[in-house]
Amino acid sequence: MKRMTYVDKNGNQVNVELERKKPFLRFLLVIGNVVPIVIIGLIVSTVIDNKKCINIYDMIKKSSKNYLEDQGELPNVEGDNTIVNIGDLYSEEYIRSSNTDDTLCSGTVKVTKYQKDYIYTLDIKNCNKCSVNKRYTGWSNIINSYPSDKMIVDVIPFYNYYDREINTTKWSEYYENNELEDETSEYGINLPIDTSKLPKIPKEGKIVTIENETIYYYRYRDRSWKWYDIEGNYSEFSSERPDGFANKDERSEKETEWSEYSLNYPEKKDYRQIDQTTGYKFYYVNKQDKKIYYNSQKYTAQDEVDTEKYNKHDPETATLYRYKDKQWRWYNGQKRNYSSYSSGQPQRYPLKDTETERLGSPSSWSEKQNTDSDTTDYRIEERKLMTRFRTKYEILSSLVLKEALEKKEFEKNTKMSLLEFSSREDIKLETTYKFKYRK
Repeated sequence: MKRMTYVDKNGNQVNVELERKKPFLRFLLVIGNVVPIVIIGLIVSTVIDNKKCINIYDMIKKSSKNYLEDQGELPNVEGDNTIVNIGDLYSEEYIRSSNTDDTLCSGTVKVTKYQKDYIYTLDIKNCNKCSVNKRYTGWSNIINSYPSDKMIVDVIPFYNYYDREINTTKWSEYYENNELEDETSEYGINLPIDTSKLPKIPKEGKIVTIENETIYYYRYRDRSWKWYDIEGNYSEFSSERPDGFANKDERSEKETEWSEYSLNYPEKKDYRQIDQTTGYKFYYVNKQDKKIYYNSQKYTAQDEVDTEKYNKHDPETATLYRYKDKQWRWYNGQKRNYSSYSSGQPQRYPLKDTETERLGSPSSWSEKQNTDSDTTDYRIEERKLMTRFRTKYEILSSLVLKEALEKKEFEKNTKMSLLEFSSREDIKLETTYKFKYRK
């Protein structure tokens, strides 16, 4: 088909068909630019409105819980509910009108106890775009699982029950604090690290709770000293003869405390005792699989470490050394008479040489204290907290009812309210749920 053209006043050829289509093409161009802007605007507006409504819903939920807590009306029986009038939240100033754009929303909130939390079923009215009847078309069909992605959910509890037998085990033995977990368990107490140490329950039993009981265990160590008869002309304690004193009093002999362990071998002396041991770099592995070293990752003797906690060490070792020295008092002139070590004053020795103090071996741990007014001068008491455990457990029958019932039918069938039912130990509620949501 021959293309239709004509010549304009400048002699240029003009396509007639193209000229006819130009107004329509201009219209399409305008629409193509305007429509995306309108769509984007609608999307942004919807997102803003949606966020605003979510904030209002969350605020009403939180305020409803606070209101019921303050009124002492928050449901505490599984599946039970309480209705909150939103108008009361405004009048009691749990919500201010400024929080809802100066609009006094109305309606109700049904607060249902659900497992360890609550479900808030909102029926909000007169709240502009956030009114439930404007944002949602109706309820979904009943479903069996909780729809966590939905904003407004209603829950329908069903009840059945078991006959229940409650038993308590005997107490375990006592455990020290270092044998217990650092973190508090679901039972609100620190359990043994080795849970096999807990009292055993029957296979058909289920733990209700684990109880603990604490007491102090005690042990003591006695201090003792050498006692002497006269002051005399005596020096301080020294391993080597101090200037101005001619004689060593052998009976005054004492030993220093052990030095700290060192990688360096100490200088040898006639009066020095040197000890050596193997040093390790001890650590334990925490829950993040990270090595936690003792003593800043330095070589350490095994007897200086709590190996219950720091129960691993690097393969590399090092020899560690420590020492202690003998010391005496030195004298001129008349020599003292010294007693042997004694906690109390011996006859004929009225003076205590306090620098000869020695600490005895510890006694066995006992529940009984062994200190009194007669021993306070020389006895040092230690104590440690000890914990024992017992387990409270239940044994349940088969479910009593053939099928689970809604609250009204359940209370009619059992002739008992849910609150009464939940307070009895010889029976146990089983609560199951079905759900629906606003769509």
